[in-house]
Amino acid sequence: MSSYNLNINIDSNDVRIINQSQQKIVLVKTVGGSSGSKVAWVTFSPFEHNEVSWTEQYGVYASSTQVQNGAEIYKTSAVNPATSEVVYPFENGTFGSPQSGGQTNSYGISNQYSQGFTFGLAQSVTANGNVYDASPLNAVPVLSKQNAIFTPVEKLEVYLQANFNNGVVISQVSSSALALDFTNNSNITIRYDATLGKFVIA
Repeated sequence: MSSYNLNINIDSNDVRIINQSQQKIVLVKTVGGSSGSKVAWVTFSPFEHNEVSWTEQYGVYASSTQVQNGAEIYKTSAVNPATSEVVYPFENGTFGSPQSGGQTNSYGISNQYSQGFTFGLAQSVTANGNVYDASPLNAVPVLSKQNAIFTPVEKLEVYLQANFNNGVVISQVSSSALALDFTNNSNITIRYDATLGKFVIA
Protein backbone atom coordinates (compact mmCIF):
# COMPACT_ATOMS: atom_id res chain seq x y z
CA MET A 1 0.00 0.00 0.00
CA SER A 2 1.58 3.27 -1.15
CA SER A 3 1.92 6.27 1.17
CA TYR A 4 1.94 9.93 0.14
CA ASN A 5 3.09 13.18 1.72
CA LEU A 6 2.41 16.81 0.89
CA ASN A 7 4.46 19.47 2.69
CA ILE A 8 3.13 23.04 2.59
CA ASN A 9 5.36 25.93 3.68
CA ILE A 10 4.06 29.46 4.33
CA ASP A 11 5.95 32.52 5.59
CA SER A 12 4.98 33.56 9.12
CA ASN A 13 3.56 36.93 8.04
CA ASP A 14 1.43 35.26 5.36
CA VAL A 15 0.18 32.70 7.90
CA ARG A 16 -0.98 35.56 10.11
CA ILE A 17 -2.79 37.30 7.24
CA ILE A 18 -4.43 34.09 6.01
CA ASN A 19 -5.72 33.18 9.47
CA GLN A 20 -6.95 36.73 10.12
CA SER A 21 -8.88 36.45 6.85
CA GLN A 22 -10.37 33.18 8.15
CA GLN A 23 -9.20 31.31 5.09
CA LYS A 24 -8.22 27.65 5.12
CA ILE A 25 -6.05 25.39 3.03
CA VAL A 26 -8.39 23.30 0.85
CA LEU A 27 -7.42 20.00 -0.80
CA VAL A 28 -9.59 18.49 -3.52
CA LYS A 29 -8.77 15.05 -4.95
CA THR A 30 -9.48 13.80 -8.44
CA VAL A 31 -11.76 10.80 -9.03
CA GLY A 32 -12.18 9.07 -12.38
CA GLY A 33 -15.12 7.06 -13.69
CA SER A 34 -18.42 8.31 -12.27
CA SER A 35 -16.66 11.40 -10.97
CA GLY A 36 -19.72 13.52 -10.17
CA SER A 37 -19.16 16.69 -8.15
CA LYS A 38 -15.90 17.50 -6.41
CA VAL A 39 -15.81 17.62 -2.62
CA ALA A 40 -13.42 19.37 -0.25
CA TRP A 41 -11.40 16.35 0.93
CA VAL A 42 -9.76 18.17 3.82
CA THR A 43 -9.63 21.80 4.97
CA PHE A 44 -7.51 23.22 7.78
CA SER A 45 -6.12 26.47 9.17
CA PRO A 46 -2.48 26.91 8.13
CA PHE A 47 0.75 27.07 10.10
CA GLU A 48 4.22 27.90 8.80
CA HIS A 49 4.96 24.22 8.17
CA ASN A 50 2.07 21.92 7.27
CA GLU A 51 2.15 18.21 6.52
CA VAL A 52 -0.60 16.19 4.88
CA SER A 53 -0.28 12.41 4.53
CA TRP A 54 -2.45 9.54 3.31
CA THR A 55 -2.27 5.96 2.10
CA GLU A 56 -3.68 4.25 -0.97
CA GLN A 57 -6.75 2.91 0.83
CA TYR A 58 -10.31 3.81 -0.11
CA GLY A 59 -13.86 3.35 1.07
CA VAL A 60 -17.29 3.89 -0.47
CA TYR A 61 -20.12 5.80 1.16
CA ALA A 62 -23.82 6.54 0.79
CA SER A 63 -25.48 9.80 1.77
CA SER A 64 -28.97 11.30 1.74
CA THR A 65 -27.42 14.75 1.18
CA GLN A 66 -28.50 16.36 -2.08
CA VAL A 67 -25.59 17.18 -4.37
CA GLN A 68 -25.52 20.95 -4.66
CA ASN A 69 -22.85 23.61 -4.27
CA GLY A 70 -22.06 24.27 -0.61
CA ALA A 71 -23.86 21.19 0.72
CA GLU A 72 -21.90 19.29 3.37
CA ILE A 73 -21.92 15.54 2.76
CA TYR A 74 -23.17 13.51 5.72
CA LYS A 75 -22.36 9.81 5.36
CA THR A 76 -25.34 7.63 6.32
CA SER A 77 -23.55 4.38 5.48
CA ALA A 78 -20.02 3.40 4.49
CA VAL A 79 -17.63 0.53 3.81
CA ASN A 80 -14.11 1.46 4.88
CA PRO A 81 -11.81 0.12 3.69
CA ALA A 82 -13.53 -1.15 0.57
CA THR A 83 -12.27 -3.79 -1.85
CA SER A 84 -11.56 -2.77 -5.43
CA GLU A 85 -12.85 -4.57 -8.54
CA VAL A 86 -16.18 -5.51 -6.90
CA VAL A 87 -19.63 -3.90 -6.64
CA TYR A 88 -21.25 -3.09 -3.31
CA PRO A 89 -25.06 -3.31 -3.36
CA PHE A 90 -26.85 -0.63 -1.30
CA GLU A 91 -30.28 -1.64 0.00
CA ASN A 92 -32.28 -1.37 3.20
CA GLY A 93 -30.15 1.59 4.22
CA THR A 94 -26.81 -0.22 4.25
CA PHE A 95 -24.18 -1.81 2.00
CA GLY A 96 -24.36 -5.56 1.46
CA SER A 97 -21.64 -8.08 0.69
CA PRO A 98 -19.54 -7.21 -2.37
CA GLN A 99 -20.47 -8.83 -5.67
CA SER A 100 -18.50 -9.56 -8.83
CA GLY A 101 -18.74 -7.30 -11.85
CA GLY A 102 -16.41 -4.49 -10.85
CA GLN A 103 -13.66 -2.92 -12.91
CA THR A 104 -9.88 -3.04 -12.50
CA ASN A 105 -8.54 -0.57 -9.91
CA SER A 106 -12.05 0.77 -9.35
CA TYR A 107 -14.79 0.61 -6.72
CA GLY A 108 -18.39 -0.07 -7.67
CA ILE A 109 -21.77 0.52 -6.03
CA SER A 110 -25.25 -0.59 -7.06
CA ASN A 111 -28.17 1.43 -5.73
CA GLN A 112 -30.85 -1.17 -4.93
CA TYR A 113 -32.61 1.30 -2.64
CA SER A 114 -36.13 2.43 -3.54
CA GLN A 115 -35.00 5.98 -4.32
CA GLY A 116 -32.04 7.96 -5.59
CA PHE A 117 -29.12 8.44 -3.23
CA THR A 118 -25.71 10.12 -3.20
CA PHE A 119 -22.59 7.94 -3.41
CA GLY A 120 -18.86 8.43 -3.66
CA LEU A 121 -15.33 7.45 -2.71
CA ALA A 122 -13.86 8.24 0.70
CA GLN A 123 -10.26 8.28 1.93
CA SER A 124 -8.69 8.95 5.31
CA VAL A 125 -6.15 11.75 5.56
CA THR A 126 -3.92 13.24 8.26
CA ALA A 127 -3.31 17.00 8.28
CA ASN A 128 -0.92 18.47 10.85
CA GLY A 129 -1.43 15.44 13.09
CA ASN A 130 -5.24 15.52 12.93
CA VAL A 131 -6.81 12.40 11.42
CA TYR A 132 -9.88 12.79 9.22
CA ASP A 133 -11.39 9.34 8.84
CA ALA A 134 -12.86 8.32 5.48
CA SER A 135 -13.40 11.87 4.23
CA PRO A 136 -15.52 12.03 1.02
CA LEU A 137 -13.68 12.68 -2.26
CA ASN A 138 -16.62 13.12 -4.63
CA ALA A 139 -20.42 13.05 -4.67
CA VAL A 140 -22.53 11.37 -7.36
CA PRO A 141 -26.35 11.22 -7.47
CA VAL A 142 -27.33 7.65 -8.42
CA LEU A 143 -30.93 6.79 -9.26
CA SER A 144 -32.63 3.66 -7.95
CA LYS A 145 -31.44 0.44 -9.68
CA GLN A 146 -28.45 2.18 -11.24
CA ASN A 147 -24.72 1.61 -10.73
CA ALA A 148 -21.66 3.83 -10.40
CA ILE A 149 -17.94 3.10 -10.74
CA PHE A 150 -15.30 5.19 -8.95
CA THR A 151 -11.64 5.15 -10.05
CA PRO A 152 -9.07 6.65 -7.65
CA VAL A 153 -6.47 8.98 -9.13
CA GLU A 154 -3.48 10.26 -7.15
CA LYS A 155 -3.94 13.85 -8.24
CA LEU A 156 -5.19 16.78 -6.20
CA GLU A 157 -5.67 20.53 -6.19
CA VAL A 158 -4.72 22.84 -3.32
CA TYR A 159 -5.76 26.43 -2.71
CA LEU A 160 -7.00 28.89 -0.07
CA GLN A 161 -10.69 29.46 0.54
CA ALA A 162 -12.87 30.93 3.28
CA ASN A 163 -15.95 29.26 4.75
CA PHE A 164 -15.15 25.73 3.59
CA ASN A 165 -15.35 22.59 5.72
CA ASN A 166 -14.46 18.96 5.01
CA GLY A 167 -17.06 17.23 2.84
CA VAL A 168 -18.47 20.38 1.24
CA VAL A 169 -19.60 20.00 -2.39
CA ILE A 170 -17.70 22.33 -4.74
CA SER A 171 -19.21 23.39 -8.06
CA GLN A 172 -16.05 25.13 -9.22
CA VAL A 173 -12.50 24.85 -7.92
CA SER A 174 -10.70 28.17 -7.50
CA SER A 175 -8.79 29.37 -10.57
CA SER A 176 -5.75 29.88 -8.32
CA ALA A 177 -5.61 26.18 -7.40
CA LEU A 178 -2.28 24.38 -7.82
CA ALA A 179 -2.69 20.98 -9.48
CA LEU A 180 -0.41 18.25 -8.12
CA ASP A 181 0.26 14.79 -9.55
CA PHE A 182 1.43 12.13 -7.10
CA THR A 183 1.33 9.30 -9.66
CA ASN A 184 5.12 9.10 -9.96
CA ASN A 185 6.13 11.21 -6.96
CA SER A 186 4.88 10.28 -3.49
CA ASN A 187 6.43 13.26 -1.69
CA ILE A 188 5.85 16.84 -2.86
CA THR A 189 6.72 20.16 -1.20
CA ILE A 190 4.96 23.39 -2.09
CA ARG A 191 5.00 26.94 -0.74
CA TYR A 192 2.64 29.89 -0.71
CA ASP A 193 3.61 32.80 -2.97
CA ALA A 194 1.89 35.91 -1.60
CA THR A 195 2.77 37.93 -4.72
CA LEU A 196 0.88 35.46 -6.92
CA GLY A 197 -1.74 34.77 -4.27
CA LYS A 198 -1.45 31.00 -4.68
CA PHE A 199 0.65 27.93 -3.94
CA VAL A 200 3.63 27.01 -6.12
CA ILE A 201 6.09 24.11 -6.24
CA ALA A 202 8.91 24.78 -3.76
